Amino acid sequence: MEGGFGRISILILFGFCEFTAYSQKLVSGEYGNGLKLGFDSVQNKLSGYYENYSGWDELTKTPRFACNFYFESILAGDSLEINTYYPGEKISDLIKGTLKINSYNLLSIKLQEEHGGCWNVQHFADAPIIFELEKKQDWIQIRYVETPKTYFYSAASDNKKTKAYLVKNDVVCIQRIEGDWGYGTYYGDKKISKGWIRLSDLNLL
Repeated sequence: MEGGFGRISILILFGFCEFTAYSQKLVSGEYGNGLKLGFDSVQNKLSGYYENYSGWDELTKTPRFACNFYFESILAGDSLEINTYYPGEKISDLIKGTLKINSYNLLSIKLQEEHGGCWNVQHFADAPIIFELEKKQDWIQIRYVETPKTYFYSAASDNKKTKAYLVKNDVVCIQRIEGDWGYGTYYGDKKISKGWIRLSDLNLL
C-alpha cells in the first residue's frame, strides 16, 4: 500500500508540475497580426479576439474585407480545443479549432473551417497560424458587450458613471474584477477608453 500511495503522489505531483508549466507559458497580451488574449489563472480559462483587415475602399475610406472572431477555452495542456465565433453569434457562427502553446511568446491557431470574411484576410483552416507576443498585458479576460449599450464608470459604483460607453458586440479587455464590476480597456479605431464596467452586461465565460 505504501508503495502504491507513493506512486500516486508522484503522478499527481508530475501532473501538477506539467500543468503549471503550461500555465506559465500562456501569456496575456497583444500578439502580432491582430490577436488579443486574456488568461485567468484562477479559473484556468482563456479568452481572446482576433481582428484584422485587408484592402481599402477609397469611396467609404474603410477596409474592404474583415476577419474577426472571438474565442474561448479552458487550459488543459499545451494543445487545446477552442470555440470560435463572431461576438453575439455563438450558435450560428460556431467553428471549433485548436490553439497550441508553442513557447512563452509563441502560439498557433488552426480552425476546422473559415469564418466569413477571413478568406480575403487570413486563412485559418489551411494550416496553423503562428502568433508572436508583442506586448504583455495583465488581462485576465477578453469579453464582449451583450446589451445594447453599457457605460464606463470611474469607480466600481453606480454613481460614478461617465459619458463613455460601449455598444453591443464591442470587445473589452478586463484587467481585474470586483463583484459584478470589471476594470477594462476598449481599443477603438481612434480612441482608447478605460474604466469600470458591469460584467452582467458582458458575455459569460
